[in-house]
Amino acid sequence: MDEWKKRALLEQGLARMARNLGRHGLSPFAGESWSVPTDIYETEQAFVVYMELAGVDPAAIQVVAEETRLTISGERNYQLPPQVRRVHQLEIERGYFEKRISLPRPIDVAAAETEHRHGFLVIILPKQRRRISVPISSG
Repeated sequence: MDEWKKRALLEQGLARMARNLGRHGLSPFAGESWSVPTDIYETEQAFVVYMELAGVDPAAIQVVAEETRLTISGERNYQLPPQVRRVHQLEIERGYFEKRISLPRPIDVAAAETEHRHGFLVIILPKQRRRISVPISSG
């Protein structure tokens, strides 16, 4: 990584810390909702969303599908054991999260499916069919 990229990343991190410090004081656990690593794929028939949600109880996740938008929210709760005396590394995000995804085409909301497997939330969003044959009734 070149020096300019390192500097930009450092400045972004410092700016975020300063914003959170101003809002929440010195608490290391306070702050904005965390960003869930997400992959979105498109197949011929559907959009497929993979979200890395290890340690999140599926009952604590809410998925709201709209015609061209998807909102996923929830909470990862895990507390440090009370006997912890010192923290040497703290990287696992916790607390509330919310992810909003705009889709390039309408989806069939009624046919959407979700599955929680091996720490991933998998959401399958079938595309709306653009054309269908409409039968003509006589009478």
